[in-house]
Amino acid sequence: MAKVLAIDLGSSSGRAVKGEYQDGSLTYQEIYRFENVPVQKGRYLCWDFDLLLGEVKHAIEMAEDIDSIGIDTWGADFGILDQKGQLLMPPVHYRDRRTEGMTGKAQEKFSTKELFQMCGNQTYATNSLYQILALKETEPELWKQTAKILHMPDLINYFLCGNAVCERTIACTTQMLEPVSRSWNQRVLQAYQIPETLFAPLTDSGTVIGEYTGKGTKPVKVIAVAGHDTQSAGAAMTEDTDSTAFLNIGTWSLLGVERKQPILTDLGFELGISNEQGPYLDIQCIMNIVGTWLLQECRREWTAEGRMASYNELERQAALCDPFQCFIAPNSPDFALPGHMPEKIQAFCRKTGQRAPESAGEVVRCIYESLALKYRRELEKLEQGMAEEEEKRLHAQKSAGRIEKLQILGGGAQSEMLCQMTADICRKQVIAGPVEATALGNLVIQLKALGEIADEGAARETIRRAETTIIYTPNDEVEERQAIENAYQKFKEIDN
Repeated sequence: MAKVLAIDLGSSSGRAVKGEYQDGSLTYQEIYRFENVPVQKGRYLCWDFDLLLGEVKHAIEMAEDIDSIGIDTWGADFGILDQKGQLLMPPVHYRDRRTEGMTGKAQEKFSTKELFQMCGNQTYATNSLYQILALKETEPELWKQTAKILHMPDLINYFLCGNAVCERTIACTTQMLEPVSRSWNQRVLQAYQIPETLFAPLTDSGTVIGEYTGKGTKPVKVIAVAGHDTQSAGAAMTEDTDSTAFLNIGTWSLLGVERKQPILTDLGFELGISNEQGPYLDIQCIMNIVGTWLLQECRREWTAEGRMASYNELERQAALCDPFQCFIAPNSPDFALPGHMPEKIQAFCRKTGQRAPESAGEVVRCIYESLALKYRRELEKLEQGMAEEEEKRLHAQKSAGRIEKLQILGGGAQSEMLCQMTADICRKQVIAGPVEATALGNLVIQLKALGEIADEGAARETIRRAETTIIYTPNDEVEERQAIENAYQKFKEIDN
């Protein structure tokens, strides 16, 4: 029996999931959960890295007899080490304001379209490139002392086993990696005066990089899994990836498809498609959409006011409200920062000439319907980009996108309301699950690295046997379809 431990570290909490694999069967359970709360360090919002590392080591001790461990986290954020391998400062949070204005300064060297064509990423201020430029500008003395830049999963791995690597799925969140050669883009590094030597050697996901020997534990293999949690979740898809898109819904919603080639066309850039390295040497073409962040922030506000309600209760209230009364643009900068989210949603609706939602149920329904409508809009863009890229590559007649189904992964798969809304509005069959997609992808990548699972196909089959998914079919009632189409046209007018 192989025993493996997945540490899935999110922006608000982390959890340890232990998997046991024998005779082609995988069972798993969450054995530990801990909070991940950012802290203010001087003028920066940072991650409490010492606490996180301590929690990871505690989880390993709790797991007892395991063969390996894999770490996945969010993208872009990193720690900086000095010549002695010591952390120079806590890793800075991607929501910190230090990157304000950095995307504009970066355009003095390359336009956002040029960066997209070279590295495959859309320009977001959170990307590592702009965080590094901010570090150089705001902390020049620290920059001089920086000997290594390690992203969050690689940073934790380094302090577990002493071996520094840069796993490719997390490296692609830098906006400095070439999507085809899968190596650093020298033009970008040279233009922004970022020495390649600051980065550890690039490593594919599923590579054993060292061992952790802690108090009271046997040596545990440290495996560089798909360090970017989006890619670990993608490894847990159970459907045919040629005809099925994935939608990983957590704090963020990541909508994407697996492909052999990136989409680097002008249209791909204009549509907002990002190309990321996948867990199995593939490319994941992704649309970034806000996710449950909106609802989390609203619930936090209501709880602080003494109006505590579970997510199930909030959905029950939303189900009692009239449909399609008002919408928001989920990715609007209006909702980027924490605090007063219900009021921000009401203000957005008034600003766009709509009736503002009043009750908690109306606010939740507004959020869910807006998300489902946004999923449809981005899915259509993804299909359009795929068709245009295929026409260019094959010199064939442009065809419609081949996306037939949508597999919802992660916590969002637990919401019957959101899943059914998404099926109805997107006109796609929705397969909901696995809920624990990120941890499961992490586990099967480790098992493949240990030689327990042969290949990607065997990994997906292992998850199919271990998990039960739920199918949601679009509502075909004529009146319902017409109401959805009317709502979609109205939504597109405000979603600029």
